[in-house]
Amino acid sequence: MKNYIIGFLVFLFAGILVGCGDDNEKEIEESSEQKVEITEAEKVDETDIVAVVNGDDIKGETYNLVYSQLKLHAGAFEEEVDNNEIKQATMESLIDRQLLLQQAKEEGIEITEEVVNSEFETIKSENKEALETLLEQYQITENGFKDQLKFELTLNEFLAKTIEVTVTDEEVEEQYEKAKEGNDSIPEFEEIKDQLKKQLLQQKTDEALQAKIDKVKEKSEIEEKI
Repeated sequence: MKNYIIGFLVFLFAGILVGCGDDNEKEIEESSEQKVEITEAEKVDETDIVAVVNGDDIKGETYNLVYSQLKLHAGAFEEEVDNNEIKQATMESLIDRQLLLQQAKEEGIEITEEVVNSEFETIKSENKEALETLLEQYQITENGFKDQLKFELTLNEFLAKTIEVTVTDEEVEEQYEKAKEGNDSIPEFEEIKDQLKKQLLQQKTDEALQAKIDKVKEKSEIEEKI
């Protein structure tokens, strides 16, 4: 599984849908052909409390949503998926997710339902077929999608307000030299330097965010119920 759980769940599917072009539509279509089964036994009752984080309950509805994302995504890269590993990663993700939401609230960040609904309608009007395919693939409702959308919008504001990272030209060149080792087909540096810089910025952002969440986690009251 990914090292940075929060970074992994920077809205797995909204990132595909926003500004969706032909290539992304093809990607969704191909990913929808994955034959990863999520049985009823793997799910939990939507009303059950799966964890309590600093007094806030996390319910089965959110667990099922995150579990399906992680399992289907893992299935795209692994021949065999370990359900216990997915369950563990789901719990880690849910706890980190709740801690982030709590920190965002302390920073005065609150995404209203009006904003979420407006964003959802924009996505739906611009990418209706892709949205329907994705909802079916991840076995979620429109309300579940909105819940994740609200999380992503909160996360984006939290990152903008609390995380600041920079990447130097030297770091980009070093990354290029590493990527070039044993890879004769890599494009020239000037062709991909902007892409490499963006990747490094994302990596540093993920690391800084996870470090912030881990620090908060050390002094938090967390109880896993399953």
